[in-house]
Amino acid sequence: MSSERQELNVISPWWGEHIHRYNEVINQLNGNEKILDIACGTGFGSNLLASKVKGSVIGGDLSSETIELCQNSWNAKNLSFQEMDGTQLKFEDNTFDVVVSFETIEHTTAFNEMISEFKRVTKKGGKIYISTPNKLINSPTGIVTNPFHTQEWYYDEFKELIQHHFDNYQLYGQKYVRYKNGGIAQKVENILYKRGVRKIPIKIQDKIMNVFGQPSMYPTELDYEMVSNSNEISECKTFFLIVEV
Repeated sequence: MSSERQELNVISPWWGEHIHRYNEVINQLNGNEKILDIACGTGFGSNLLASKVKGSVIGGDLSSETIELCQNSWNAKNLSFQEMDGTQLKFEDNTFDVVVSFETIEHTTAFNEMISEFKRVTKKGGKIYISTPNKLINSPTGIVTNPFHTQEWYYDEFKELIQHHFDNYQLYGQKYVRYKNGGIAQKVENILYKRGVRKIPIKIQDKIMNVFGQPSMYPTELDYEMVSNSNEISECKTFFLIVEV
């Protein structure tokens, strides 16, 4: 399983969608959960979760270097980090109220084993949250070109995978909705994205977008929503799964 981690303190077009996914989890918490965040990367999401619950949050990652970074970056009392393999979790059955794993299962050919482990360590009545790229959008030629991905799934393929493991689930698409009503800001963004113009420093691009009513050039967490219609899901860049165990 290889890395596509969102680096801390790096301006990136991906921050908004990452935070939006964690906020979807946070919005469904009661505040007392014990949570496992698998493939936690730099730990920003684990830290967000820990700030919203009284229970413990464990961030896990395959990389010892990443875990050391997390331990040096975050210090919430209810938050800890451990090096671990998502296909062989060292926890007893029914340990966690919530298991979170975003953009993970596409990084290993042992995805079935990993999903089974998520299910095993989740308490009855608990929830599992998984996100993964939509192959139709991320690999439109049908060939996975992302060097970090061992596979991706089309909508029907992902549903088949889910149904192999779970009975009670909700499948969504994470949809970019900043310009669902159009507007001049969308035209300005398209101009800025053109070759040459997009090389303008991002701070200047942000100032230009501010003039047209947008907080930044790159999407924020408010620029996404979850959609449940199958036609919309199949057109979204990312699948978002909620499982009730």
